[in-house]
Amino acid sequence: MLLNHLKMAWKVLLRRKFFTLLSLVGIGATLMGLLVAVALYTAAAGPRTPETHPDRLLCTALMHLDMGGTLLHMHSSYSLLDQTAGTLRAQAPVAIAAAEPLPVVAYVRGHKLALNLKTADAGFWQVLSFRFLEGGPYTARAAGAERVAVISARTARAYFGAVRGAVGRPIEIDQKNYRVLGVVADVPAVRFHAYADVWVPYDLTSQELQADNPFGQSEALVLLPSPAAAPAVRAAFARAVKAVPMEPNMHLEIPLDTFANSVAGHALARYAWSDNPARLFWTLCAGAIALLLLLPALNLVTMNVSRMAERAAEIGIRKAFGATAGALAGQFLVETLVLTLLGGVAGLALAAAVLRGLGSGYLAAYGPIGVDWAVFGWALLGSLVFGLLSGAYPAYRMAKLPAIQALKNAAA
Repeated sequence: MLLNHLKMAWKVLLRRKFFTLLSLVGIGATLMGLLVAVALYTAAAGPRTPETHPDRLLCTALMHLDMGGTLLHMHSSYSLLDQTAGTLRAQAPVAIAAAEPLPVVAYVRGHKLALNLKTADAGFWQVLSFRFLEGGPYTARAAGAERVAVISARTARAYFGAVRGAVGRPIEIDQKNYRVLGVVADVPAVRFHAYADVWVPYDLTSQELQADNPFGQSEALVLLPSPAAAPAVRAAFARAVKAVPMEPNMHLEIPLDTFANSVAGHALARYAWSDNPARLFWTLCAGAIALLLLLPALNLVTMNVSRMAERAAEIGIRKAFGATAGALAGQFLVETLVLTLLGGVAGLALAAAVLRGLGSGYLAAYGPIGVDWAVFGWALLGSLVFGLLSGAYPAYRMAKLPAIQALKNAAA
């Protein structure tokens, strides 16, 4: 029976080529958009080097400072984070680093080399798992003794001509000389907390280190011993924030968020659109996904009703010869599912092509981005659900149509 349904479904789809093509385009484009979005988010928040344990990472978000009715949402200074997150070092490794890399310039044989420099303390190399190709990270002692730096493989090739042999050599950046201590594998630009071309310790003269300055451009990263330790670490951090001396009419709050939420809110945080950019991000995503799924579903329902109305004569004849409502409904559902699965395969192919094209061009700095097997499986399941939802009502409506009425509608 199923084989007969499949054969008939295939013939019906070939008979109405324009309808089939239009439906495939709608379903394929919808799934392609979802798959590309999921792939990009996975590239940013999945377990990849150097954030190999995202489920164990907590990150500070924008601090909220209530100054007697005036609300400020800004990044914290190193001094404030060292005073608060620094108290967690007995429970878990803690890193304090610049939230955004700073654009800097180096010159190689008279040619300008644009780089991104991130300031980070020595704990940065304990929290994140960088892959060192040569040398090693700087320590707190080395950072205090001289200007030192860790550079990416791309920077080593561009400045020194090769990855090997860069350790121990000087590199001049923004008219400051640093000694290279290590070379790490390139970090994709989408790994927001880790990405840079050059990593250097905090300058001892920086305003970030001034004890009376709560404002800065830094964030803290905490690597939990296990995900179960999150509540205790959050509670300890909240106590440390509450203990910061404040004026009587002022209130300070620094959220300690999950890695996934920190990535989600990263793009919105810089514009201060919301005091909770991660929540705004997920709300916008949910709305976009709902629209992306709802509009094609309604369109497909309308098209299915129209297509089945045109087959009223076929329905009437089959019912006159004893076809049951269940058999007819099953046939219509099989046709819709075959169409939806074909659209799903088309969507997967389009998504793979789009990601390949973006990965070799604009998103090349993001590292390898592709549709994995998990996404593939969820996409196929989504295609089936999508087909069932869009085909169930039209199939039920036409299968319940009396044979005489179907023949009259066809004659009319």
